[in-house]
Amino acid sequence: MPPSETGVSKTPRFTIAAFIVTHFVHHIGTGGLSPLLPLIRDSFGLDYTRSGLLLSAQGLSLGFGQLPISALADRVSKRLMIAVGLLGVGIAGIGVSFATTFWQLVPLLAVMGIMAATYHAPAASYLAGSFGVAARGRALGTHVIGGALAFALVSPIALGVASLTGSWQTGFLVLSIFPLIGGLMMLYFMWRQPEQVVTATSTQQREQVNALRALRDIGPLVGVALAEQLLTASMFAYIPLFLVDRHGVSIQLAGLSISLLTGIGIIAAPLGGALSDRFGRAPVLVAATAVVGPLILLLTYVPFGWAIVVVLLLFGLSLNARMPVLESLFADAIPAGRRSTVLGLYYFLGQETSAVTTPLVGRLIDETDPIKAFTIIGIIGTALSVLLVFNRQSLLRPRTV
Repeated sequence: MPPSETGVSKTPRFTIAAFIVTHFVHHIGTGGLSPLLPLIRDSFGLDYTRSGLLLSAQGLSLGFGQLPISALADRVSKRLMIAVGLLGVGIAGIGVSFATTFWQLVPLLAVMGIMAATYHAPAASYLAGSFGVAARGRALGTHVIGGALAFALVSPIALGVASLTGSWQTGFLVLSIFPLIGGLMMLYFMWRQPEQVVTATSTQQREQVNALRALRDIGPLVGVALAEQLLTASMFAYIPLFLVDRHGVSIQLAGLSISLLTGIGIIAAPLGGALSDRFGRAPVLVAATAVVGPLILLLTYVPFGWAIVVVLLLFGLSLNARMPVLESLFADAIPAGRRSTVLGLYYFLGQETSAVTTPLVGRLIDETDPIKAFTIIGIIGTALSVLLVFNRQSLLRPRTV
C-alpha cells in the first residue's frame, strides 16, 4: 500500500524498524574516529590542528557528497543509494584499519565520508514521504534512536577492542563489519517491500505552498538554530581531548563522553519530534536551541564529576531534540520529489561549514588553550541564545506579505 502524505503512515512497521537498524549500523561504521582520536593522535604524534584535519577529511567529503547523491536519490531508489553507501562505508573502514601513516588516513577517511553521504538525506526523505504531517516528527525522531544507540555503543566497542588488542586499527576493523551487514539487510528490505512512487495531490501541493510561506516566516529562527548547530559541531569532536587535557581523565573515560552526548538521543529525539507534532516545530526549536551557548560555558568551567555528567546530558538533549524538528520542518515545506535534494543541501551546508571550522577551532586551541578556546565559543553561543530568547516573539510571529 502506498504511503500517505497527509495522515498516519500506512507503511508496515517493518519500515521504521529497518531504518532504525540501518541508522544504527551507519553510525557504528562512521563514528569511530572521534572516540579513537586520542589514540590516533598518540600513535602518529599529532597536534590539535592535524587531528582536526582528519575530522575535516571525513566531514568535507561527507558534505560535498550530499548534493549530487541527494539529487540522484530523488530520481532513483533511495534505499538502493543507502545500501550501496553502507557497503562502501564498511569497505573504507577496513582500509582505515590497515593505514600506517597520517597521509594514508586522510584519503581513506575522505572516501568514507563520500560513502556516508548516501544515508541521511535519502533516509529522511523516504521516511517523510512514508509518514504524514501529523506523525512525521515522531517518525523522524524514532529513526534517530538508531543513530543515538550507535553513538552510545560505538565508543565502548571501539575503545574496548582497542584496549584488548592494543591497537586502534583493530577497533576500526570491528566497527566496519556493522555497515557491511546493514547494506545487505537494506537490499533484503528492498526485495521484501518494493518501493512505492509518491505523487502529490493538489491538496498536498497547496499545503506545501503554505508550509513554504511558514518556513520563510521563521527563517531567522532557522538561521540561529543552524548557527548554534555549527558551534556544536565544530567543538564536538574535541570534547574527549578537552576532558583529557583539562581534567586529566583517562583516554577511555574521555571517549565515553561521546556516548553520553549522543546516547541520550534515544530519549531526546523521539520526544523532540513528538512535541513538534503536538505544539509546532518553531516553539520546540526555540527551546532546544536557546540553551546551547550557556551549556558550552558550563562544560568549560564546571568541575569534573557529576556536574559535568549533567551538563553533557543536557547538551546531548539539546543536540538530539533539534535534529528531527529541523528535518520535519523542511519535510513539511518541500514537495516529495525534491525532498532529498533540499535535505541534501541542508546537510551539505552543515557538514561543509563544520568541516572548515573544526580545524580552525583546533588551531584556536593550539594558539590559546582549551579553556580559553571553549570560553570564546561559549560566549558566541550565549550571545546567539540571548538574541534568540529576546526576539522569539518576532521570530515566531508571521510576517505580512
